[in-house]
Parts: sequence; structure tokens; C-alpha cells
Amino acid sequence: MRSAARRRRGRPSLLTPERIDAIGRATTVGVASALAAEAAGVSRSTLARWMARGRDAVEAREDGEPPRAADDLYVALYWRVEQGRARMAQTALATILQAATGGHVQEERVRRYTDPTGRDVEERHLRYRMPQWRASAWWLARIYPQHYGPNAKTWDEQIEADLHPERAGAPADPRISEAAARIGANLARQDELMPPASAT
Repeated sequence: MRSAARRRRGRPSLLTPERIDAIGRATTVGVASALAAEAAGVSRSTLARWMARGRDAVEAREDGEPPRAADDLYVALYWRVEQGRARMAQTALATILQAATGGHVQEERVRRYTDPTGRDVEERHLRYRMPQWRASAWWLARIYPQHYGPNAKTWDEQIEADLHPERAGAPADPRISEAAARIGANLARQDELMPPASAT
């Protein structure tokens, strides 16, 4: 009977407020999920199950289902991780955009002296950080990957795709095909009219 009672109750969860705090602190500074799990002393698969249960419970509550007290810790973990990741992303993106635009003070030097007339003078010399094109490129590649990502087409490739969309699996525009045919015919006629090159 005791073994049956234990099976009904189930094994107590390893998720505790202390583990939620450890995982939350790790994700807030951008630690990967596997390392965040290690910081809390659990496996990556365990953390994934906890996050999935928390996400499902949050969605159920948003759909109007009554909350279950048994899910409270998983919901707390889910929100702690999601909010920590969001704050980390905001901080990182702000740093990237600041590097891309430049202009903030990188170094400041102050010189104080007395000029020949006896007047006290203070001079400030500021050095500003120059814009970093790599930060701009990183941002563009992730916000507009179709234009600036690693798989973006070059100018010539895009023109070729517009002229021959059927090669990319898209339905061909008959107007483009007709225009391409006329251009090809004109080029052929020009080749015929060109005088042959004289032999030397």
C-alpha cells in the first residue's frame, strides 16, 4: 500500500526557489541554457521540461483556465528566464547600436593652468568613438536577412531572378520574358551588323 501511495504522490520536483534564482541569474547575463542548467545542478533536458511545463501553464492561464498551484514554480521559472533573456537582449542591442552610431565620449582630458595674465584656464579635450560598420552590418543582417543576411542575393543575382523567376521556382511574368527576348534579339542583330574585325 505504501508503494502505491508513493506512486500516486509522485517524486518530489527538483525545482526550488533557489534553483529558479540560479537559472534566472545565469540567463540574465546571457548564459546558454545548458550552462544555466549546470549552474542549478540539473541536466539540460530537465530544464527544458521545466520550461515547457511553465510555458504550457502560462498559456493555459491566459486562455482562462483556472491556475493550478502545482504549476506555480514552473510559471515563476518560465517568466524569470523569459524576462531575463529579454533584458539581456535589450542591453546587448543598445550596446551594438551605440557602437554602430558612435559619437559618445571615449576619453576626456582636462588641463588646468595659469596663463601669462594670471588667469586660471581649464581646457577640456574630448575624444569620441567612431562609428563601427561591423555593428551596423550585424544589425542589418538580423533585422533584414533577406537583403543583408548571409544568404542575400547580390545585385546581379537579384536582377537575374527578376528576369528569370521560373529558375527560382516562382511563376514567370510573361512581360519580363518578352522583354528579355526582345533584348536578346536586339543584341543578336547588333552582332550581325558589326563589321568583322580586320586581321593583323
